[in-house]
Amino acid sequence: RLRRILFLAIRPLVAHNDTFHALHEELTKRSDRPLKKTQSLVALCGKLLKVLFVMGQRECAFDGAKLLRDRRRSQAQAA
Repeated sequence: RLRRILFLAIRPLVAHNDTFHALHEELTKRSDRPLKKTQSLVALCGKLLKVLFVMGQRECAFDGAKLLRDRRRSQAQAA
C-alpha cells in the first residue's frame, strides 16, 4: 500500500518538480547502467520517503538545491 502511494506521488513530482525531474533524468541517462523509467521512479520513491522523513524529523522545508548538492558530493567521493 505504501509503495503504491509513493509511486502515485512520485509521478507528478517528476513531471512538475525541477529537482526530482533532474534526478530522474540523471538516473535514466547516465552512461554507467542507466535505469529504465519505471526503475528510476521506484528509486525516486525511496528518495522521496527519505526526504519526507528528514523533513518531519527536522521540521524543515524541502530544499531541492541541497538534495542535488548532496547527491553530487556523494558521487564525487565515490569516484
